[in-house]
Amino acid sequence: MKDRRITALFSIISAIFGILLIRLACLQLINAQTYRRLAKQNYVKPIVIEAPRGIIYSKDKKVLADNVPTYTIVIDSNKATKEEYEQIDLLFSDSNCQISIVKSQMSNALPPPMESGSRIRGKRHEDTKSHENKSSNIKVTNNTLTNTIRKVPFSIVCRIEEEKSAFPNVYVRSHPLRNYTYSEVFSHLIGYAAEISKTELKNYPDYRLGTTIGKAGVEKEYEKFLKGKDGTRYVEVDVRGREQGLLSSVSPEPGCDVWLNIDADLQLFAYEILPNKSACVAMDPASGKILLWVSKPGFDPNSFPLGISSEVWNSLMADSLAPLWDRVEKGTFPPASIFKLVTCAAALEQGIVTRETYQSVGCTGGMLIGTRKFGCWETHGSVDLIDAIILSCDVYFYQLGLQLGVEAITTQAKKVGFGNKTGVDLPAELSGFLPSEKWYEKRYGKAGWGKGVAANISVGQGEILVTPLQILYFIAGIANNGVLCTPKVVEKVVGSNGDEVLSNTSNLVTMPWSHKTIAVLREGMLGVVNAGNGTGRAAIVPGIEVAGKTGTAQNPTGKTHAWFAAFAPYEKPQIAIVVFAEHGGMGGSVCAPIVGKVLKKFFHYEEPYYEEQTEIVVQPTT
Repeated sequence: MKDRRITALFSIISAIFGILLIRLACLQLINAQTYRRLAKQNYVKPIVIEAPRGIIYSKDKKVLADNVPTYTIVIDSNKATKEEYEQIDLLFSDSNCQISIVKSQMSNALPPPMESGSRIRGKRHEDTKSHENKSSNIKVTNNTLTNTIRKVPFSIVCRIEEEKSAFPNVYVRSHPLRNYTYSEVFSHLIGYAAEISKTELKNYPDYRLGTTIGKAGVEKEYEKFLKGKDGTRYVEVDVRGREQGLLSSVSPEPGCDVWLNIDADLQLFAYEILPNKSACVAMDPASGKILLWVSKPGFDPNSFPLGISSEVWNSLMADSLAPLWDRVEKGTFPPASIFKLVTCAAALEQGIVTRETYQSVGCTGGMLIGTRKFGCWETHGSVDLIDAIILSCDVYFYQLGLQLGVEAITTQAKKVGFGNKTGVDLPAELSGFLPSEKWYEKRYGKAGWGKGVAANISVGQGEILVTPLQILYFIAGIANNGVLCTPKVVEKVVGSNGDEVLSNTSNLVTMPWSHKTIAVLREGMLGVVNAGNGTGRAAIVPGIEVAGKTGTAQNPTGKTHAWFAAFAPYEKPQIAIVVFAEHGGMGGSVCAPIVGKVLKKFFHYEEPYYEEQTEIVVQPTT
């Protein structure tokens, strides 16, 4: 019996030792690599090195967007002592810096308890609110693992590095911050970049929270090229997680540089002379290259990379001038008399008129259609088609509209780009609106609208809506003898090694109109600027033949909108341009002079200098 107990006890002990041996073998032999990796993670800490975004250049080699180094302080809130927080708080107090607390995108959890009144921890709600309402360049992000202070002054960074022993759980990081050279002048074109949101992260699985991403304009459209490849620093840490030294690193790869077709000097000049609530856009008709893209007023894109304050955001949203609204591609307005060129082409193509055709009713300042009088801006008498374009006679085109009908006009308009996006390489273009007979019947019923609608449409009024970019696309097609070129903002993308990654070319579409029709439109536009009674004479550039068309759009809520579209030189156009002024007044008196000034700048025209003559009086001698 006793021997059996001893044997059983020995068996149990042997089994235990056998299990321990097997477990030891698993740890030392089978799972050695796994545990070695886990152990390494306990003393090796990877730190992401953010790659700088690619630089954005104008065609004249001006830097429009680049990166500036900025410093970030990272406080390990799980290990940092109360004394460290007090010392950091004191540093900022001494430097008179204001800190804005911003909600972390990294965690919805509350930050660790903090001392009330501290600049970094324990902010009371009212303290936080007061700091958010002040202008500050320093941003603090709180989460359960770290407190991050961004855009820290170099003086504070130096003091922390000099007194490193007093801040064992405080680390200084350097990273690139997006910088926009010309502030609001290029804001709608270039857009801006900022930290990725949780919503965006779902569409970009390779990104991480805290990554900078393009939010609008070129920054967004060319994100995959501008975004670089982040690097990593592997640092050794002790048992308390404090950094001991660098083990190895993988350098970041900068993003590709993006070269625009924009002429920076021309853009700066146009922004300066444009009134508020206006747009100016220009392109090379033969290539589609966008030379100029201005929507005024703009906004300061430098407010966004670190997170815009609620005060600044609310101010932008409340501004009656709508600085965040890009009128070039998002502003939809009636095209006014510029649309008469579409009506003219539709009538020519159907054989309703020729360039010498007079209408049966002369212009006496308006005409009666049904029981309603449709007015004209002037009394023109009896004119032919060319003079009707030059003088912008509404009565002439009312009659063409009645002969054509709504469907014939809008069908032709759609064929030359209206009602569709132009295909410009930017992410937020609108397509405008072209009504059809079916649309009118659905909206008003078959008996709810009459032939006066066609008269209204024929002169670019009524429900039709277009963007300045669509007008440019159309006018450039006429300038290019009937060939439409897709507008292109970006010329090329160049990698960090200097190799060309992308070269942009435009898609070409031929207008469905005869060369004879295009020739009539061009002749009429030439007369608008150069004839003695033309409505666009304010756009004249001595030595350069300019062709154009004015437009003044009726506005039921206030002053009329002003348009002017042009191209030059007439024989071999190098530029097509559109200027639009919301509530601006008359196109010929408001927008045409602006176009003239921009064209003079483009062609390097210098106004003649007349030296003032001083009268010399000779005194008689005695």
